[in-house]
Amino acid sequence: MIKVWGKRLKYGLPRLPLTIFLVAFFGSLILGFSIIYNIVTTHSVGENLRLDNEFIKIDFPKNWIAYSWSERNASGNVYSVFLYSKNLSSIILFRIYDGNATQHFMEKNNLKDALAVVNFETRRMYNEIRKKNENSSLIFEEAGGIKIWEVQANYSKIIIKNAVKSEGTFHDMFCLVISYIKNHRLVEIFFWREREDYEKLSVLFEKILNSTRIKV
Repeated sequence: MIKVWGKRLKYGLPRLPLTIFLVAFFGSLILGFSIIYNIVTTHSVGENLRLDNEFIKIDFPKNWIAYSWSERNASGNVYSVFLYSKNLSSIILFRIYDGNATQHFMEKNNLKDALAVVNFETRRMYNEIRKKNENSSLIFEEAGGIKIWEVQANYSKIIIKNAVKSEGTFHDMFCLVISYIKNHRLVEIFFWREREDYEKLSVLFEKILNSTRIKV
């Protein structure tokens, strides 16, 4: 079993339009790539739906929605799956790089290992938010190593205070970033959430991770 949830956070996390930020943030990452959107077909497996394609198998709740796509250019291929609950209270993103894309990403950003990737992604996310609100602040909640699918990974839990503006009010954003490199291929996992429903969300996120198998 994968366990990535440690302690209960002390900060209030009100509801906010995460999708606005995420579309802008990840849209900036895929410029210059040829985007191929995959038609997501799922089937029921007990109480869940299963997405099973060329690069990932994953089970998720029936009240969630999934999209997958691949980004391709001369530097390699990146495969992504975007999962979110219908009430937008939780969002999960998988990004899977092939060997060439991993090398390009690491060299371009002067990164040496999975820990450097985690630190880079958290800082990049915070810097993007700072462009819109200079009063935002970054809180590192927890960081360390974790075993995921029999691979040693690194993770960081952060809160960005005053991250996104909605209806004239700035709200905080929680994010968990996990990264590992296996066979020269980088895998990144992002989890965002809005609400303070810690027990339920921690169990659900761990169930989704435990159901996941990376194929490439």
